[in-house]
Amino acid sequence: MSRVFVVGNISLDLILGGIDDFPEWGVEVLVPGYVMRPGGAGSNAALALADLGVETFIVGTIGRDETGEEIRNAFQRRKLRTDFLFVESDFQTGLSVALTHRVTRERSFFTELGAQSALSLEHLERAFREAENGDFVLLGGYFLSPGIRKPALASCLSELKERRRVTLLLDTGWPTEGWTEDVRAEIRRLLSCFDYFLPNEKELAGLASSAEEIFRFFAGILVVKEGERGCHLYTPSCSFARGTVPVEVKDTIGAGDYFNAGLIWALRQGYDIREALLMANLVASLNIASSPSREKLVSGKEVQEYAGR
Repeated sequence: MSRVFVVGNISLDLILGGIDDFPEWGVEVLVPGYVMRPGGAGSNAALALADLGVETFIVGTIGRDETGEEIRNAFQRRKLRTDFLFVESDFQTGLSVALTHRVTRERSFFTELGAQSALSLEHLERAFREAENGDFVLLGGYFLSPGIRKPALASCLSELKERRRVTLLLDTGWPTEGWTEDVRAEIRRLLSCFDYFLPNEKELAGLASSAEEIFRFFAGILVVKEGERGCHLYTPSCSFARGTVPVEVKDTIGAGDYFNAGLIWALRQGYDIREALLMANLVASLNIASSPSREKLVSGKEVQEYAGR
C-alpha cells in the first residue's frame, strides 16, 4: 500500500502544567508535574500514522547529541522509518517548552529550533526520490522550517507531482513573524502545489478574509480545524461541517497534527471524504484523551471499532 512522508519540525517537548496564569518576571511558580516526549508537527503526525499502522517516513533534522539519539530510538521503537532523519553536527536537537492552562488546556510554546533550522530543500529532494505513485506527502509546521521557506520549494513540489502521482497536504502552523502581507503572498504562491490545505480557524483568518477567498489561488480541498467543534470542509462548489466526539482531554498538544494523520490514514483506507473527516476527528480526539506521555497512540483497529466500522 501507499506510504507517507511527513516533513516537519522535530523537537524534544517539555510540557509543564497546568497553571492558572503566567507569572511575573522574577517569580517562581510550582507546577503539578511535567512530561518529556518527542514533539513538533513532524513528530506528532508521523508517530500517529505509525501507530495507525501506516508505513511512514519522518523527514527532518536532529542534532548529533544524546537528545537526538533518544528521539531516533523512540521513533524506531514505534516502527517509524528514519531513513531521512538527518543528523546536523553543528546544531543541538530542537527544544520546545510548553506551558498549559489548568482549566482550558490551552498552551503556549517557547521554542529553540536548533537542528530544525538546518532542514533544507536538499534534504527534501533526497527523501522525495524515494516516493512512488500513490504515496502521500504531508508538510507540517512549515513556518518552523526556515531553510525550506524559499521560492524553489514550489518547484521541488511541482517536480515531485510531475514524476509521481502523490497526494500533497499542507499545514503551515502559525508564522513566527505574524501574518504579514509578505507571508500571505508566500503561502498563496505555495498553495497551488497542494491537494489539501489544513489550517485551523485562526490560521485561516490570518491568511484570508474568508474560506471562499482561498479558492482564488488554491484549487484543492480546504479543511479548517475547529477544535472541539470538529472541522469544516470547503471546495469551490460545496462545504460541510463534521463534528467530533466529546472526550476527557488530557493534553491538547498535537491535536491538529493527529487530525492530519487521521485524515491521511482514512483516505489511504479508501474512505470517502465525509467518512475520512469523521475518522480524522476521532483520531485527534482519542489521542488527546490518552496518557500525556503519548507512548502509544490510537491504532487503526481501535478507531474503526470506536466508529462502529
